[in-house]
Amino acid sequence: MKKSMILSVFALVGSLLAAQNSLVFAAGGVVDGNAPSAAVAALEKTLSANIAVTGASHVANGVALRNRTSGWIPLRGVPDGSTVEKALLYWNFSDTKVTGSVGSPALFNGNRVNGTKRADNADPCWNMTGNHTYRANVTKYIPKDNPNQDYEVVILFNGATSTTGQHPWSPTETQNIRLDGATLVVIYSNESTTGKIVRIYDGLSGSEFSGGVATFTLTHAATSGSGLFTMSGADGQRGAGHDNNSTVSNEITTFNGTQIAGPLVAASDWDGSTGLPLPQLWDVHTHTVTLSGTSSVVEYTAGTDCLVPVVFILEK
Repeated sequence: MKKSMILSVFALVGSLLAAQNSLVFAAGGVVDGNAPSAAVAALEKTLSANIAVTGASHVANGVALRNRTSGWIPLRGVPDGSTVEKALLYWNFSDTKVTGSVGSPALFNGNRVNGTKRADNADPCWNMTGNHTYRANVTKYIPKDNPNQDYEVVILFNGATSTTGQHPWSPTETQNIRLDGATLVVIYSNESTTGKIVRIYDGLSGSEFSGGVATFTLTHAATSGSGLFTMSGADGQRGAGHDNNSTVSNEITTFNGTQIAGPLVAASDWDGSTGLPLPQLWDVHTHTVTLSGTSSVVEYTAGTDCLVPVVFILEK
């Protein structure tokens, strides 16, 4: 879709959304998608769950949004006959502000939703200023009889946001709102989910990292056995486009000390796979894991890429 067409479509709601949410985006911004600008050599954070839903399970998927402002999320995996308990939409972008606005609007399947800020982070090395994550409750917009559909998402933008769909690294484009992606999480219940708990961890300010080891300790009630771990994150990539650069990618993920992603076990959790082959820069991955005790430790060993966790989900 051409930039002029997108701007005209969004113009009818854009002024209302911006006015109601007092969003003002400054000018500027030059891309440098490879070298860390404020790398964190080692990061340790302990997180408690922000949301917990009992007697439930979950699915998640996303869409990469660099150099465009809209896309479709193909949600799959909700068993037939299940009840949708909660649906959450996350989105993430970098701009020229250290601290993002408290709220940010979006369109979800044509419906205006108001996102609440969940995190401020350093820009992941695109010569912007800050990076921000928002979450909106979209439960009422998920059809009860058929939740496994494709859902359109439009993120707020302005005239300097690229809608070209070009390669993110060649050529680079000057922007003052640089979108990364969006993820839809759907929590559902049925006879098989009795006794399970879905916990969401999204208070992730100060979590941008590059190089070294990033450790996230997710606290929860005492539990043991097999469960699921889902992550979504911004700015993962394989290289600078179609190349494979092992110093940029190939991050290793361990869960409670057991490797679950990265060479030689599987592809990296930070390879931008939601947007492959281009634009990359967005990830959603779900793993089978083993939980034990009152916390679960997620550890990433990273190369030179700059990365921003958006949400972690545990199910057991």
